[in-house]
Amino acid sequence: MPKLIFIRHAESEYNKAGIFVGRTDCNITKEGIEQAKKLWKEDKQFNEIYCSPLKRAKQTLEALIPNSNPIIDERIVEASIGEWTGKKKDKINKDLVDLFRVGKYTPHGAETPKEVDKRVCNFVEDLFHKYQNDEKILIVTHNGVIKSIKRNFIKNYENIMSKNLEIVTIGEKEFEYYLEQKKHD
Repeated sequence: MPKLIFIRHAESEYNKAGIFVGRTDCNITKEGIEQAKKLWKEDKQFNEIYCSPLKRAKQTLEALIPNSNPIIDERIVEASIGEWTGKKKDKINKDLVDLFRVGKYTPHGAETPKEVDKRVCNFVEDLFHKYQNDEKILIVTHNGVIKSIKRNFIKNYENIMSKNLEIVTIGEKEFEYYLEQKKHD
């Protein structure tokens, strides 16, 4: 079975400014580029690379593995956060932000966690059907996607939120956990 290595993009301009990004197509910071370049000390050989269509993910991938040729997939784009897009985090009710971060509140016009989970799980299932051996697949994506991965594939995850450049891996054990949970839904 394949090994899927999900990585959240490096620090973006909006992350640094404390602004909700959503699907805004902003750049990563100079610090983010440097952090991404230093992140990968190990083998950079992957059988396939997938990337979100947003430039902060593409810029992170370029810093990690220059001149790579990823498959761009819309299913791993950041979650839409509706009316909160572009707003300063500290200007929104803290209780609502906390509920949003754990998937218990959805801003007006935003994707629900269930909608995000549907597309992300579809993406992961497709990869597990497409790759049958010990392929190593890199996926550069966003916090909303990583949160979905944790909710659906990681048993007893520590923290639903992800930090910039956080890595979450899905292998056979995690995929089997997901399939088992899916049977009970």
